[in-house]
Amino acid sequence: MKIRNLMKAAAVGVATSLLITGCGASEETSSTTADGVVELNFHTWLPTQVQWPEIIEAFEEENPDIKINYTREEDYDKFRTNLDNEILAGELPDIYGIQVGASFDDYAEFAKPVDEYGAEWIDNVSDVAREETKTEDGTEAAVPILNAGMQYYLYNKTLMDEIGLELPTSFDELVDVSSKANENGLSPFAFGASDTWHVADFFVWLSNQYGNGDDIYKAAKGEIPWDSESLVAAATDWQKLFADGVFQKGAVTTNTYPQARDDYFLARKAIAMPTGSWHVGMALVGPDKEQPGSAIENDEVGMAEFPQIGPNKGTATTGVDFALALSNDLEGDKLDAAAKFAEFMAVGEGQQIWVNTLQGFPVASDISVQIDPEEPELAKSSLKLVEDSLSEAKYARKLSVPGKESLQEDLGVVLQEIADGADPTDSLKKLN
Repeated sequence: MKIRNLMKAAAVGVATSLLITGCGASEETSSTTADGVVELNFHTWLPTQVQWPEIIEAFEEENPDIKINYTREEDYDKFRTNLDNEILAGELPDIYGIQVGASFDDYAEFAKPVDEYGAEWIDNVSDVAREETKTEDGTEAAVPILNAGMQYYLYNKTLMDEIGLELPTSFDELVDVSSKANENGLSPFAFGASDTWHVADFFVWLSNQYGNGDDIYKAAKGEIPWDSESLVAAATDWQKLFADGVFQKGAVTTNTYPQARDDYFLARKAIAMPTGSWHVGMALVGPDKEQPGSAIENDEVGMAEFPQIGPNKGTATTGVDFALALSNDLEGDKLDAAAKFAEFMAVGEGQQIWVNTLQGFPVASDISVQIDPEEPELAKSSLKLVEDSLSEAKYARKLSVPGKESLQEDLGVVLQEIADGADPTDSLKKLN
């Protein structure tokens, strides 16, 4: 039985139990504390611990009668596992983070439709972003908050200058730069390939450089086989990134957070780290909260697009990276309070504060990133590169196909096999 069906069964069981005991959901969701403050539970993997304080301080100053109890997981996979457990236990958070893609409908079915609480302000959110947070039947089930894209990499310019390395612009140059990094006792591109989300994101971006560019989306829909010539070619080159030493040894057992980031890049043991657009903030002095106190706190960091690997020039892949869902159980005071938080994050001060950290890029039509004009030139050029490439993006970052909720994760597992040396054709056939 799929987790989606398990969650449905659990939800029905909990509802039945509440009715039998006479403790209805509406009674609970209208509760407030003794001093009249409405408390809401917010479970998520974003914002980060360093981004959250400023956001919540601004929200609670604007809404002193609302308190947000914030619980955060280190990464999306861990969050999703814990959210599954909460749903199965009948303990759905009042507000929860949600990501677009193959599993969106699984979690959206427990969310209150946006038109029931956000009709007055949701039109200020990008129509393109809103399309990504609709279910298969067209229900707008979550509020888009941030856009993000793939595939970029952070690089330590100071470290690369020390050993005489230039930014690579081709596969051959990637191999050459990585080899020289190894010769100098450093890891090359520290990649968290134990994360199925990251390897799938990388491959979706990579696949756009082969065939017609959109072959992977056709394969996801069952229109062409996964072992089509273009996708096998992409998977073969994906394997070479590991075999030829572009990614560090043991990449498939390394996660992105905290290992690739903390144990390699921030520890000054790697010249670069493949990542998404959300990490451009590390290149800026103001928004950066990760370098201070690390081994690279005095180094100059930049962000670049990952070089072209396939025969065709690709573009960044993009899409909604983070959205907010409100529990379908919310009513009364709690629903009103949660709606205020969603509005604050989507089109209010929370949106401005968060995009200024460069965790992601705005979904609100009248908000843009604001940075200190005194930021270093490398920081400014890194930000401009990301903004320009996202604006030129042609394809979606995530594979979203109704009825194939596990596709993104299944693709990640197959890609890990290929990275470990499995035959690309045989492995891709498993997805047919």
